[in-house]
Amino acid sequence: MNINNVLKYGIMTGLWAVLLIPFFVANSMFFPYITGKNFAFRIIVEIIFALWVYLAFVDAKYRPRFSWISVSVAIFVSIMAFAYIFAVNPTKAIWSNFERMDGFVTLIHLLMYLMVFGSVMKSKVNWTWFFRSSVLASMAMTIFVIQEWVKTDTTRVSVTLGNPIYVAVYFMFNLFFALILLYQDVVVKSEDTPKPFKTMYTNWLFYAYSFAVVICAFGIWRTSTRGVILGLLGGLFISSIIIALFEKKNKFVKNSSIGLLVAIIFVIGGFIAIKNTQFVKNNVTLSRLAEVSWSSVSGSGQARQYVWPMAIKGLMERPALGWGQDGFNNIFNKYYDVRMYNQEQWFDRAHNTPLDVLVAGGILGLLAYLSIFVASLFVIHKKKDHFSVTEAGLLVGLLAAYFAQNLFVFDNLVSYIFFYVVLAYLYSRDTHGEHIDKRVVTEDIANYVVLPIVLIVLGITLWYCNIKPISANKNLIYAMQTVRQSPETALSYFTKVFEANTFGSAEAREQLVSMAPGIANTSGLDAKVKAEFIDLAFTQMQQQIKETPNDARYQFFMGVLLNNLNQFQTALPYLQKAVELSPNKLTMLFELSKCYSYLGEKDKALEIAKKAYDLVPEYSGGKMNYAAALILNDRESEAKQILGATTTNSENIVRMYLIRASEYVQKGDKYSAVAEVQKAIDIAPGFKTQGETVIKGIWDGSIKN
Repeated sequence: MNINNVLKYGIMTGLWAVLLIPFFVANSMFFPYITGKNFAFRIIVEIIFALWVYLAFVDAKYRPRFSWISVSVAIFVSIMAFAYIFAVNPTKAIWSNFERMDGFVTLIHLLMYLMVFGSVMKSKVNWTWFFRSSVLASMAMTIFVIQEWVKTDTTRVSVTLGNPIYVAVYFMFNLFFALILLYQDVVVKSEDTPKPFKTMYTNWLFYAYSFAVVICAFGIWRTSTRGVILGLLGGLFISSIIIALFEKKNKFVKNSSIGLLVAIIFVIGGFIAIKNTQFVKNNVTLSRLAEVSWSSVSGSGQARQYVWPMAIKGLMERPALGWGQDGFNNIFNKYYDVRMYNQEQWFDRAHNTPLDVLVAGGILGLLAYLSIFVASLFVIHKKKDHFSVTEAGLLVGLLAAYFAQNLFVFDNLVSYIFFYVVLAYLYSRDTHGEHIDKRVVTEDIANYVVLPIVLIVLGITLWYCNIKPISANKNLIYAMQTVRQSPETALSYFTKVFEANTFGSAEAREQLVSMAPGIANTSGLDAKVKAEFIDLAFTQMQQQIKETPNDARYQFFMGVLLNNLNQFQTALPYLQKAVELSPNKLTMLFELSKCYSYLGEKDKALEIAKKAYDLVPEYSGGKMNYAAALILNDRESEAKQILGATTTNSENIVRMYLIRASEYVQKGDKYSAVAEVQKAIDIAPGFKTQGETVIKGIWDGSIKN
């Protein structure tokens, strides 16, 4: 077989293999639903890109050609490259982390994926088979959906993608692919026959694709993902309008689009009419749709009305090129809205893709991102001879649906993959029949210059982008799995993670500092192992803070670590810095107040506690913290007014009485010390058994401070 064909089919094998990525779950890795898929995608793309580069040198027909699709994506990637240079955390902007696996590296791989896909997939037959393969894969995914639904009775399936939103987006793309195939593979082929309707209805593909559409819709429904459902309806609505207005050739398609348009209007109107009925309330998906409201913030998914304004404030601070990819957590901490006290405390995305792009790349980044959609619409319009009205309408509807749902979520690898499949399809159709650069590259140059360079670059890329971080990821999960049974073994695995020096080090440090206090308090464990564990945690957090000095998250984690190790004086500057960087974060204020309490700086503890309380007076956690600080400052009557109850099992309240008892013990006043412990027992009945043990220790002298 010709070497060019071997390369071509090798590339196409890789392109088809990408369709299997949504099914891949790396159970042996940290964040198994994310890391395995992303590493697999990167490895496949790097290999097929290397093959394509060599193929493009030796065969002119596979060389890239001009299209506004590829140009717009290249401009977007270039602007994001400038953005990472000025990012608040350039390393994270490039590499992201294991939890997200996003960053500039992902954008580069997507650009590579687009160029290979669009340049090699020239044949319309190949595209038909690719879309068929994708739709067939989505049918297989439906089996997993049904299994999870039946076995777990879950209200929102997540299957092998780990998140209902990701599942919904996956089915949304394949639903439109099935509609495109239904038109191209059935309707178009029946148009020129003597009896087009009979031909169409006797074609088994008509029923296969129709079934696929229904099954994909079912998959979306089982996720109860409001953004995707609304986006899908909006996309189908736009497609129907375009086809109804401009389709002149096929009356069946035109009438079908009109019927769909009426159906969508009827469904939306009918839903609005019955949204407050018991029928809607008893259905999970319908009830979630009925709850869509800007004023409703119940549940972590409805925090957008607080998060989005934060993103805008961050943009105003750095409008041109933003904060760099994965920079939103800095904005979230700096402009934290205290009304989110009962929400997730560590948002790293605005949950709105255009806003996330604004944060990551500023206004220039957003304009470049939007230009991709503009270029896509331009190509569809420009190539009117290549796209029928119906196909154009479906493609526009798909782009609209994808963009609309992105207003409520952020992109992930699966949505990236299928969006870039659409872009590659448009790029391929746009460049079909364009001028080919037929300049000859000699065999010697190709084999002795191009090939060695390609292989060297491929080897380096595979090592740094995949092999090293995969090894670090596995060592991290080994450390987490072995820490209970063998802290010594876990310590060695943690050491290997940090020696690798990959983008996963920050997450490994977070895991390490969360484990360290427990290790320190483990009875029977060798003191040397304890000391080494604590020392590694402390030194690694110092390194993290050195790398990201203005990230409140790590200043806070260091302070919590030291507080838990009773190193309050050492913890103080870290907690002060955390509060400086995130002045309204209640958890940070609570921890700082706790630190001041143990240091004996009662006035400062009360000042910080009152600040937290005043920010959100209705928050029970803030009340307990403030009441505890009042008790520490001998203002018990005020504390009881704040508590509003005679008893509480708040650890904060108990802690303050114990601090006061400790002060009396140090003065040698056992009677007063016991009285304080008794107060703790009286106000916190759940503390009785432990409190009586403390009292006994005070009397027999075993407790001396």
